[in-house]
Amino acid sequence: MRIGCWAAIGLLLLSGCDDGDGPGPAQTADAQVITDGGADAAPLDAAPPADMAPDVGPDMAPVQCADGPDPECGAFERQVGCRCESVFDRRCETDLDCRPGETCREVEGSALPLCWFEAPPARTCPGSPGCEDAEGPLLAGAARRVITPMGFEVPNPDALDGVQMTFAEPFEPDTEWYDCGFDGLCEGDAGYPGPDEGEGDGRMQGVWIAGFGYGRPALHCPPELIGCQGPECCAHKWAHDDLQANALVLRKGQTTVAFVSLDLLGFFHDDIDAIRARLAAELEVDLLVVGSTHNHEGPDTVGQWGPGNGAPVRTGREPYVFEAIIGNAAEAVREAVDRLEPARVAAGVVETGVDGMAITDSRTPYIFDDNLPILHVTAETGATLATAFSYGNHAEVRWSGNQHLTADYYGAARRHIEAGLGAVTTEGGVEKPALAGLGGVTLSFAGAVGGLINPGRGGAKDYADRTDFGGDHTWAAMDAVGQRVAMHVLQAVHGGGLRDLGEDPPLRFAHVPFLSRVNNPTFELGAFVLKLIERNVYNVVRRMGGYEPDRPLILSEVNVVRLGPLTFFTAPGEAFPETLCGGYPGKGTAGNPVVGDVQGHRVPLICGPDGLPTEGGDQPCVVKPDQENAPDWAAAPDGPYVYDRVPGEIPFFIGLGGDFLGYMVPPYDYKPGPAPLTEAPGDHYEETNSVGGDVNPDWERHLDLAIELVGGL
Repeated sequence: MRIGCWAAIGLLLLSGCDDGDGPGPAQTADAQVITDGGADAAPLDAAPPADMAPDVGPDMAPVQCADGPDPECGAFERQVGCRCESVFDRRCETDLDCRPGETCREVEGSALPLCWFEAPPARTCPGSPGCEDAEGPLLAGAARRVITPMGFEVPNPDALDGVQMTFAEPFEPDTEWYDCGFDGLCEGDAGYPGPDEGEGDGRMQGVWIAGFGYGRPALHCPPELIGCQGPECCAHKWAHDDLQANALVLRKGQTTVAFVSLDLLGFFHDDIDAIRARLAAELEVDLLVVGSTHNHEGPDTVGQWGPGNGAPVRTGREPYVFEAIIGNAAEAVREAVDRLEPARVAAGVVETGVDGMAITDSRTPYIFDDNLPILHVTAETGATLATAFSYGNHAEVRWSGNQHLTADYYGAARRHIEAGLGAVTTEGGVEKPALAGLGGVTLSFAGAVGGLINPGRGGAKDYADRTDFGGDHTWAAMDAVGQRVAMHVLQAVHGGGLRDLGEDPPLRFAHVPFLSRVNNPTFELGAFVLKLIERNVYNVVRRMGGYEPDRPLILSEVNVVRLGPLTFFTAPGEAFPETLCGGYPGKGTAGNPVVGDVQGHRVPLICGPDGLPTEGGDQPCVVKPDQENAPDWAAAPDGPYVYDRVPGEIPFFIGLGGDFLGYMVPPYDYKPGPAPLTEAPGDHYEETNSVGGDVNPDWERHLDLAIELVGGL
């Protein structure tokens, strides 16, 4: 186990590890994720999916106890007969104890009856009820909503341990935190309007930043930084730059697909279903694809980054944060539907390389998917309606010391794509032309960030090729990475790097829900014992310290959307680059990934053409010569890899699409630690932050089914 990764107290669920190989404690932004639920197999005007429904259906009265009043069940509990049971325990007496879609039944391997659930069937459009055709002109509309929490309380900075809040409730007002309510104004402050909601209630209405350690509260931006000029300046009191929900809707005939990108760590399937439930039936949206940028500088949407002392003692999932996200994401889709108009689409894939992108890999094999898929949607006038891109690098340039909400480099990239980049002269005297901004609404998605692609070693360059930003993790460095992404997008759009998809590109999609096992005891501890994580599980009874008939199941999804030669496809977590594009020693590749540590961040160029260390080698390495517990390359898959199997000529990968299940570790190198809360020797941190070893093969199997269902065009 790496020093500093897990606290001896039994669950430092969050303090995870850095990017690194260097001396001292390792520290990584990611911490656990867990269970899910949510079915999108029916149109959005159908009944609520079973997994987002309460444990007692809306038309079912609770079971009445013959011997007295019903029990008062607490948080994370439900009534079963006359008892309170954990919501993570699906035992039952009758169907009334189950959610809609579940049936109370006896199951082999369980001593008790349980609520049994089957994953909903796959759905394809056109051809299903409600989306019988996809004929007619392509229509598109786009809209944006801010999802920044516009009000929260903050601690007294003098009480923090660095950026971390290591004290637990009950907090001491004023000395530890300011109980000023959601407006952040206390009596005596300039502009104080009087007491507001949350003021003086003894509870900290904070926003907990998701990553690098529990209890990292967001702070208000100081007045002197609000509205000034410079990369460090803030948009307003509540954030350095706003977190956004950006929506794009595509419609042909009776088939409508909506895409939403969120500046979040990830969004559980249950929570995405809550967005679906807000969309009115008259919108006629057949598929909602929601992807998160895996932003480690935004609010905790999982639950493990709340306050505590030694370990988090309160969930970081705050209801006021979720209302801002869910309500505004639904509003963005609504407005995008209202704005539908005839449109044309151009798309393509740019290979960025790694130069200037502040990108490194901290797990062997060192392989990068440098694909930057780009979608550009224009009106008949030629004006931009929307631009979309996906890129595979953790959104954490600001790193662990940041205390202000930000969308990190994705937000900077969107701003520069829409506003443009001015003409510059590099330090070497090279003149670079101005790149006109596109306007419109820009959607940004996470690419293959797993395994572990991150900006920890720096290396940013801005459009002028400058590299000195006062450090690797400053606001200026973050903006530089955004400029670099925007440069590639704008050059592709203006320089003919995209392919026009024509006047009538066919639209078709397949949506495949699937169940997968949770077999990470750390996640179970966070959900079942500490009650930090709120997600639905299925088909399990917790009994005598174990599970019957098997470990808990979660419901997730995969989506494949085809628009002519362009194919969007999703993964419900942090997929590894090599899963998509190969590159293992002695094996082929799909496409042209960056194979090996070409920048020498981890190991010098001492390898042969296969990426393995050899005497006299001068090529980039995929592994260090002294790598402990190295992967078994013979067991690595031979292909075809995911990019080989995805149809169409223009693949557009959406990581963390439809769910957030943590790292999707390839089975050949999945090595859990010898005991709960531990890591296997070598580069196996990601196993501690994965739902388990089943999720990647389950996803690939159901992705192949979705590909088969969507067929050729």
